[in-house]
Amino acid sequence: MKLILFASLFSFSISSFAQQVVDKENLAMWIPPNWNTYQAIGYNADTFKVPEGLKKSVDFWIQIYTKYTTQQGVFHVAGDTDRILGDFDLSQVYANPKWSPVRRQLEAEILIRRQKKLLAGRYKIDVKKIRLQMGLKDRMEQAIKVSGYYLPQMEKIFEQEKIPKELTRVVFVESSFNIFAESRVGASGLWQIMPRVSKKFKYISDAQDLRNHPIYATKLAAKIFKENYQILKSWPLAVTGYNHGVGSMSKIVKKYKSNDIAYLVDNVGSSKSFGFASRNFYATYLAALYVESHANLFFPEPVFKYQELQIRAVKVVKPMPYKELLTYFGNDKQKLRLYNPHIKTKYLKAGKALPKGVIANLPKEDKTQIAGVIDHETEL
Repeated sequence: MKLILFASLFSFSISSFAQQVVDKENLAMWIPPNWNTYQAIGYNADTFKVPEGLKKSVDFWIQIYTKYTTQQGVFHVAGDTDRILGDFDLSQVYANPKWSPVRRQLEAEILIRRQKKLLAGRYKIDVKKIRLQMGLKDRMEQAIKVSGYYLPQMEKIFEQEKIPKELTRVVFVESSFNIFAESRVGASGLWQIMPRVSKKFKYISDAQDLRNHPIYATKLAAKIFKENYQILKSWPLAVTGYNHGVGSMSKIVKKYKSNDIAYLVDNVGSSKSFGFASRNFYATYLAALYVESHANLFFPEPVFKYQELQIRAVKVVKPMPYKELLTYFGNDKQKLRLYNPHIKTKYLKAGKALPKGVIANLPKEDKTQIAGVIDHETEL
């Protein structure tokens, strides 16, 4: 999970979002999701009801998603989102036209350190115990729009696996539907899958990384959730285990003799074995789930989403020149990249060719008979 601290990180996300727009007119009206369309494993209407013990935490994250932009934030006591110390606004810093992005970042860091010292003195606490959580309102609004490309197919995959469709909204927490998202620890793609998790499925090769393929990644995420539930016997724990690791969650459940997520968040003593991100992951997810399901309450109406990305997947059986691949996208490099975030960029250059075995996504409306490829259905 990425909890954004500085606006410079968001600047990267905005540029990535821009690469995900190929047709600004291809919009559909947002409508509230309908969850109860099939019977999922271990599911009922209260499965994702906010636990009493997490209500304050979920409310905090709803505020982060809907009130504060990525240039605004909230100071709170580290590890305790209930203890708010004050709001903070860096909008003027990032709006200064005379400063370079680097200068703006440095000025923001100076102001943050200064404010932390002031708050430490005011509240008589160690400055190291003060944390700043930046907002996500603008990022969430854009993520809801971009999610339209992918959510219909994701929901179909989760329905096929008989697991709750609500789980597809974990992507709002993991990557905000940025298909180019990468973490400092190596997680990648919409679902922020780690290399070791995808290794046994041979997702990563010299030419492609299927963790960045929306459909392949979603199928693997569904498999992970299903296995987590089979082990932990609880969807809240299965969600937390997606971030924290199912083995680590199993140890916590066994040690504390409880499968109540609110109890565990309150009572697991070690911040090392159950850190801030893991401890807040389920509350953050419930907040994102609520905000997306009630988008019209938080964002200007009408709320729009991009229409589902229609893809024709083919498997390359003999090298395909990049120049040829580009022609199927009307020589639109941005559109090619949107459809194929999993193909390594070193192969998406003039003079290069996609090697045998690579999965290429083409616009579905293109029915051209192409030599050297076969139509392909994703599979694990």
